[in-house]
Amino acid sequence: MKDGIVIQARTGSTRLHNKILLPFDGERCILDILIGNIKAAFPEMCIVLATTVRKHDDALEETARKLGIHCFRGDEDNVLDRFIKAGEAFGLDRMVRVCSDNPFLQPDSFKTLLNAHDELPADYVAFGFEDGRPTIKSHLGLFAEVTTLDALKRIAKVTQQKLYVEHVTIYMYTHPEEFSVRLLPLPDYLEGRFDLRFTLDTMDDFMLLQNLYADFKAINGGGVSELLQLVKQHPDYRAKMLENIAKNEK
Repeated sequence: MKDGIVIQARTGSTRLHNKILLPFDGERCILDILIGNIKAAFPEMCIVLATTVRKHDDALEETARKLGIHCFRGDEDNVLDRFIKAGEAFGLDRMVRVCSDNPFLQPDSFKTLLNAHDELPADYVAFGFEDGRPTIKSHLGLFAEVTTLDALKRIAKVTQQKLYVEHVTIYMYTHPEEFSVRLLPLPDYLEGRFDLRFTLDTMDDFMLLQNLYADFKAINGGGVSELLQLVKQHPDYRAKMLENIAKNEK
């Protein structure tokens, strides 16, 4: 079984155009940070930036080339098809799906997901809350998902509804009678934390996370628990997160 990490990315976000290429940490953009962290954690794994065929995403292909990872270009709206064809192009049987707008993504957690899939294979493996909600349906922005090329192809066979082709894995975890779904428990300090938002959709998000990232670097970073401690020490961060959560549904 060949594994790969597939990063979903485009510049044409309606809420904040070009958000993943804007200067975020000095001259580094979010994509620089994300890919650098993933490469450091998985130097030998196939890493693919899956973007669109639109002209404005030429910059993403150039970024992938510059950072030494693969690029696949496919349909802008049918992201499911883009992932299937990316998997086929690079011979991937199993993939870690990464959203590109998460500067605090924890690549080390990919190992936990892959190991869990090794121990008990499923169509979909992710971290989830006690209420059965996978983290992709929250604002955390800290974790990825694991699925298989076979599972994605099965989705494409049963539906081409807009919701399911735009949001690659949603059909699986909303149809557990058709797909095997395994949700791993979150650390206790993240259970029920629907008040945290480390994902980025708008300029308000960008400015907040940029400041938080600078503070995180200043304390020499660390893990998620250190990140949460930093938010706790700055009530204004959490207040702004709550405001942004109210404005952006998941």
